[in-house]
Amino acid sequence: MMKKNKLILPLLSGLLVGLSYPPFSLGFLAWVAFIPLFHSISEEDKVSQKVLFGFISCLVSNLIILNWMGLNSGTSPAIAITSYLGLSLYLTLFWMGFIISIHFIPKKMELILTPLSWLFFVEFLRNIGPLAGPWMNLSLTQSEYIRIIQLASLNTHIISFTVILFNIILYRYVIERKAIFLKYFALILFVVLFFGNYQINYQSNRLLESSINVSIGQPAIFPDEKWDSNLRLRNLAIMDSLLTKSLEDKAEIIVWPEVAVTSYLANNSYDRVRYQEKLSNTYLITGIPERRSVDGINENFNSSIILNPDGSFDTYQKIFLVPFAEYVPFFKNWINKMNQFDDIGSFYPGSDYKTFDIKNFKASILICYDSSSPRIIKTMVDNGAEMLFIITNDSYVGQFMPYQHFQLARLRAVEQRVPVVQSANTGISGIILPSGEVMYRSNLNERIVFTVEVPIYE
Repeated sequence: MMKKNKLILPLLSGLLVGLSYPPFSLGFLAWVAFIPLFHSISEEDKVSQKVLFGFISCLVSNLIILNWMGLNSGTSPAIAITSYLGLSLYLTLFWMGFIISIHFIPKKMELILTPLSWLFFVEFLRNIGPLAGPWMNLSLTQSEYIRIIQLASLNTHIISFTVILFNIILYRYVIERKAIFLKYFALILFVVLFFGNYQINYQSNRLLESSINVSIGQPAIFPDEKWDSNLRLRNLAIMDSLLTKSLEDKAEIIVWPEVAVTSYLANNSYDRVRYQEKLSNTYLITGIPERRSVDGINENFNSSIILNPDGSFDTYQKIFLVPFAEYVPFFKNWINKMNQFDDIGSFYPGSDYKTFDIKNFKASILICYDSSSPRIIKTMVDNGAEMLFIITNDSYVGQFMPYQHFQLARLRAVEQRVPVVQSANTGISGIILPSGEVMYRSNLNERIVFTVEVPIYE
């Protein structure tokens, strides 16, 4: 039987990995977090024991990083806890695959093949299918280090590769006490920081094509209040006050969060005109529920709408839905109501990677989970988007997810080299430049309007 003290190092690795993610953002811990796990598996001959160590480390880190799923007030407590534990367990499969793969890697090749194995078995395979978890990538641990995240402009996975490489190099130094490994570490870190510094300077000196006055509204209306019919007039008054303040600030674009307006604006012309009458020279982007009839079946979408000054409008339907919160993967016909605060039931995913013409530039809108997918955003930028608007409502999911979500937006800005504007119901809202520099960042749970000129680059 295994001695209990053998589990201490895998548990420690899981704890260190979890603490390296937002909101703790102790990213430097990720550079050494895998060392206890690597030492544990190196001391074992049996693959089954090594896999167990990987399972324990991964489960501990998942339970820390994903705790917001268990706090999801947008569904029943039973579904929230079940999905939290279920997804945390499911994601251990990929770490276990990684552990099995490195068992067969020759020692002479481990500096290169171990990081590559991580990318394939964890970050590639994990991001396939309806339970994909791209927000779990190790790149998120480095999001507070603006020079390191410049690697995302090449490929976000290079950051993860570097993190695992640091762990292997430092572990080899701890075990072998050879100075060459410290030299490797110092050299790689120097190259990364030099590259990052160069890229920041380059982005800071990019030529501007124009700028546009963007106003973010953060209403801080909690979900149980938003869908309470008795508070409808109060909520409308709050949104009207945000709109008035933005117009006073001479905003050219106003951005409100996910489902900031509970009316079906795309279908309800009366409510839509109520807002458009006030937009003489201003665009309004807001989240809405949307219902469409497709082949006689009512399909519900988590959508955004852009109201144009000329009275026209267009919509975007969220592509990347949150499993077990906005829909039920695999069991869609078994459960047809997931969200306890409204009556529209499960959502259908959108399929159009839209760009919208706003004045003299093109922009795309992403909703919540969309921003965790590099593929979705790359497609929109390839389609011509010069600015990204992320609208989200993280008020359902405790204190961790808002920080993770904002740092994901920061990675996307660097990755695609476009400005990102995020409006979140209770925070964190903000504006991020293509360099990763944060122009503005709101506090959690504050009701605020912030207006600023956002540059548009050539």
